[in-house]
Amino acid sequence: MDLGLRDAAVLVTGGSSGIGRATAIGYGREGARVAITYNSQKDVAEAVAEEIEAAGGTAYVVPMDLNEPDTIAAAVEATVQQWDGLDVVVGNAVNWGSAGFHDRPVRIEDGPADWWVPVMRANLEGNYHLVQQVAPALRRSEHGRLVLISTDLAERGLPGSWPYSAAKAGLHGLVASLQHDLGEDGVLVNVVMPGITLENGEHRVLPKPAVEQLAARFSARKFPDTTDLADAILFLTSPRTTAIQGEILRVTGGSLMPG
Repeated sequence: MDLGLRDAAVLVTGGSSGIGRATAIGYGREGARVAITYNSQKDVAEAVAEEIEAAGGTAYVVPMDLNEPDTIAAAVEATVQQWDGLDVVVGNAVNWGSAGFHDRPVRIEDGPADWWVPVMRANLEGNYHLVQQVAPALRRSEHGRLVLISTDLAERGLPGSWPYSAAKAGLHGLVASLQHDLGEDGVLVNVVMPGITLENGEHRVLPKPAVEQLAARFSARKFPDTTDLADAILFLTSPRTTAIQGEILRVTGGSLMPG
């Protein structure tokens, strides 16, 4: 399906793995010019850039750290110069925090400040800085589109996930107001909310039997793959959408059924 994204100037933060990688390659298939950011693994990002170009797009790789506003500004400036503007921005980069899944405290009073602050600063403040930097270029675009990637943990929660869940929930409030601001200049701003997401049918932590057992409890009877998220993001950011504004698109496998 031609989504009208050929030659569109795109920036996907955190585009070297997972949802970001699938999305960046998806834009490549549409013939877009795709910049992806990476934090530390330049070689991995360059491999994704090769996949983007093999799919039919043009690729550009630039470093960025969500915790460092100066790097966000530099990445956006470099991308705008490279593409002579920006049409689409996908805020996908994420900071999971330093604590491993089984090392996280589950009682709020046991949560150390040095765990809360970096996660909040990266995932909420980092995306705020990203939006500030890309806004002028998106306003100049004939079809400016911005999507921020959230998580269903912002709604359903998880023991010990306060900083990450709170930061991602903050993006919902950010977009609720951004739609009025950027909407004045025709920019559409939305949130895409993934839940448990697979990559090539596998989960990075959960074993396959556990995934299948969990998925059977959701109303779609399956969990989305990264390509499902990419398809949703591409549609929301394409010229084919003209009136979807300030929404949260849930790509989660549906509702958890009782029982």
